[in-house]
Amino acid sequence: MNCSEYLVDFLIKHGVTDVFGYAGGYIVPFMDALYKRKDEITVHVCYNEQGCALAADGYARTSNKLGVYFTTSGPGAVNGLSGLADAWFDSIPVMGICGNVPLNEMKGFSGVRQNGFQEMDLVSITRNITKYSVTPTAENFSEVLTRAYNMALLGRKGGVIIDFPLDIQQADITCW
Repeated sequence: MNCSEYLVDFLIKHGVTDVFGYAGGYIVPFMDALYKRKDEITVHVCYNEQGCALAADGYARTSNKLGVYFTTSGPGAVNGLSGLADAWFDSIPVMGICGNVPLNEMKGFSGVRQNGFQEMDLVSITRNITKYSVTPTAENFSEVLTRAYNMALLGRKGGVIIDFPLDIQQADITCW
């Protein structure tokens, strides 16, 4: 099982029945995993990433469940931030799952502007409008996912972001 399949399985086991998303190259493995479970979880395709995040926010408000949305990297992830900020300000449980370039293409602390195509340091950008913002590895994926889920729903609710690099989406999960 790869991390994308694990994430879809986790969402289903935790009662998530609907996700909102917009396709892009750096989120395809996650979309493929959703498609494999299409009888158990419904994907609502939106016109743009902003609509996805706002739809997840509205869904969470009306259902009292976790709202989940997905986008691709760079500008796609940034377009979802208005819905994430709304979830932050109004204490609405929303999980954003945003594709990104593989870990080896991330600039890290190199000082360069960008290394990979449409690479974005989403964790830094969202730190002040989320309860939890993280780039997982295959080794810590299950713990990160559990923490993100719990952070969104426990105490004062709010949005969380999983910055999901392409290679981690495809990696076999090494920790249960």
